[in-house]
Amino acid sequence: MIIISYYYLWWNEITENKELPLFKAFFTAGAIIFIFGAAFILIDIIINSFTEGLRFLGINFVIAGIITIIISYLIKYNKVIGFLLSQLKNKIKKQDRFSEWHKP
Repeated sequence: MIIISYYYLWWNEITENKELPLFKAFFTAGAIIFIFGAAFILIDIIINSFTEGLRFLGINFVIAGIITIIISYLIKYNKVIGFLLSQLKNKIKKQDRFSEWHKP
């Protein structure tokens, strides 16, 4: 019950923020796809006869759901990820932002 109430508060925080409509859409789609795939896998485990195709289909849906949720978080944190990648690039080159000022 505590997990459901925490999830509800987290979801309300997302809906109040109008800057993240794509995050909400992708996250919802990913969660639905993931649950759909998990249901297929559970049906295959429970019935276990003539349902071999459901397991493969369920695994594909689960993977697609996870990828969609990852894309939603990439959309949400794209500025942070871009900053971290630029810092990593500068660290690999052993440069800072002032090292190329002598170039025209």
